[in-house]
Amino acid sequence: MLVVRVAGVLLDAVCVLSDTEERALQELSRTLQVDRARLRLELMFLRASAVDLAAVTALGEDLICDELRQKIRDRCQRLVSQSGSDSEGEIGERIALYGRIVKDPQKNSGSLRDAVGFVFAQCCTDGDSNVDLAHLGGAMFAAFYEEVHQLLDEIDFESPMVDRA
Repeated sequence: MLVVRVAGVLLDAVCVLSDTEERALQELSRTLQVDRARLRLELMFLRASAVDLAAVTALGEDLICDELRQKIRDRCQRLVSQSGSDSEGEIGERIALYGRIVKDPQKNSGSLRDAVGFVFAQCCTDGDSNVDLAHLGGAMFAAFYEEVHQLLDEIDFESPMVDRA
């Protein structure tokens, strides 16, 4: 049951933007000349990917981690479908894309943060490089990953075994 509650909190963090974030997103999309809906969707994918990585690194690959990751992916996929986007399956593809970068950052020049940011920028612009978007994406991924990793690291997911005999 704890996994479901944690997944709910993380889903809110991944999928629900505050009013302040919405206003910032609107301003960013205008300033960076990127479609707002596309930027919002890519931010959700970026956040989901950061949570996915944080779950694996904080919890290891076990049943609890798998359950948490699957609940987040399923919810993100439902949100993508509800948004009217024809991005069916895109959440899994994006998590896999960021996952490949994390596993082999040397394919890309610079830091992991730079590599993730570069991919984020390309996804937001259909392949164009945008330094500002790359910086934003890399910084957001790193910050979100760190916060979620710390949270998951502090939670004891192991339910104590109580001997009632």
